[in-house]
Amino acid sequence: MATLEASAAGQASTLGQLSWAVFDAGRGPYSILINTFVFSAYFTTVVFADPVQGQTVWSYLSSIGAFLVALGAPILGAVADAGGRRKPWLLGCVILGAPCMAALWYATPGMASGFSWVFLAPIGATLAFEYSAIFCNAMLPNVSPSGRIGFLSGLGWALANFVGIVLFLFFLLAWSWNSHPLFDVDVAAHEPERLVGLMAGLCLAVLSIPLFLFTPDSPGTSRTLSQMAGEGLRNLGRTLSTLGRYRNVMTFIVARMIFNEGFILMILFTGVFAAGILHWTPEKLIIQGLCNSVLATLGGLLAGWLDTRIGSRRAVMVFVAGCLVANVILCSLTPHSVLFVEVAPTGLADRWFFVTQLCIALFVTGGLVTSRTLMAKISPPEMLNEFFGIFAMSGTASSFVGPLAVGVLTSLFNSQRAGVAVGCVFLLGGLLVMTRVRET
Repeated sequence: MATLEASAAGQASTLGQLSWAVFDAGRGPYSILINTFVFSAYFTTVVFADPVQGQTVWSYLSSIGAFLVALGAPILGAVADAGGRRKPWLLGCVILGAPCMAALWYATPGMASGFSWVFLAPIGATLAFEYSAIFCNAMLPNVSPSGRIGFLSGLGWALANFVGIVLFLFFLLAWSWNSHPLFDVDVAAHEPERLVGLMAGLCLAVLSIPLFLFTPDSPGTSRTLSQMAGEGLRNLGRTLSTLGRYRNVMTFIVARMIFNEGFILMILFTGVFAAGILHWTPEKLIIQGLCNSVLATLGGLLAGWLDTRIGSRRAVMVFVAGCLVANVILCSLTPHSVLFVEVAPTGLADRWFFVTQLCIALFVTGGLVTSRTLMAKISPPEMLNEFFGIFAMSGTASSFVGPLAVGVLTSLFNSQRAGVAVGCVFLLGGLLVMTRVRET
């Protein structure tokens, strides 16, 4: 298999490699437009008039999607690791994801019926987004020579940010700042917020075309799906059984699972918090997203510099601690209070939120980058691929816990701030476990 994959990698032209990065970028608008900045805020404050109820429902939908991903990811990851063609799986993800994203258009303001379809759409989109990541990542070693894997992976991430910036600017220029909105879109009826699902679906579908045309797939295999899944799961089981002998790696994976939940919540509930508590408009959220994209890019650069200065372990802890402080600040904000102190309604809370979100973009990106670097440093070289498979799986295995906890606490205390506060628990817990990790 290694020989065949090396052969496939050698056949990937520059155009084929770029097409892979473009596909990876095409997945980005789902996360940016739907999950983080626009649709989630609209769903929790307009589709549901009560922001507390809206946050609760959005949390449960997110946790259901994440739970289904956690169930299927080990099996699909095993199939991907066992070899065979990856493009048919990616095509299936596009066929599932693009219509589900576009179907968010039917989430109308204060809707009284049709919830079943609207509820299924974000769950289906989540499955397509996460499962496509499994097979997209599995293609990378086959597409790129080993010396360019890091560059190509970074290029996909950079292009995703670029696509996000273009879509943010389009939203502002076409609708928010346009006295004659394009395509006769009714801004007052919240049609721009409903259209971001269609925009994300189109990006996924259109930007996947170059990959299917120009990027070489892995060689086919005569093994059946059940055989590949069985082989992959057996390999995964063997790797997990050896993890106990590498306590330092196991401790880091546990720490990463915990603080990664905090990262997920910081990203997932940005727009929900801003719209529900601070009453931000879609225009403000789009501007926040633009600035966050820039800071996320700087976060990657800062992570590399800090990693060389103080080491990967300490760098991870710095970024997790930064997110923890930012989460505490978020919990202190209302339109009339900052750091739990009452202030005059002069927009001071808005400015604190804006700056705090910029810091979160910086810290989360830095934490993700340095976590990957630390995993490479402490894993035994002869088992690097196997341990990175566990590292990737750990990011999805418990990803439903955070959103579920937010939903439960939001409903229990009838407060959005109480729900968001759960992020502090995950970040602090992960930080404490990180103190037991050694950088060796």
